[in-house]
Amino acid sequence: EFRRVLFRSKKNYKEYYENSLILLKKNGLIIIDNVLWYGQVVEENSDDKITLTIKDFNNYVSKDKRVEKIIVPLGDGMTVCRKL
Repeated sequence: EFRRVLFRSKKNYKEYYENSLILLKKNGLIIIDNVLWYGQVVEENSDDKITLTIKDFNNYVSKDKRVEKIIVPLGDGMTVCRKL
């Protein structure tokens, strides 16, 4: 099973992610785009709301034990998650 998730509203990333996990079967994939946000997520002193939201989301996913995940630095970045 495969889900490509294009999250239009960055502030709702976590909600979309959680809803996708509920619907996804074991070993299914979720692909989340824009996770590198034009490289701004590596800026330590950024106070941009969207950048901070994406950084928070990336941190949230990185700690999620329900999935295996990898960030692919292609284009604006995408995270590939496989539900365990």
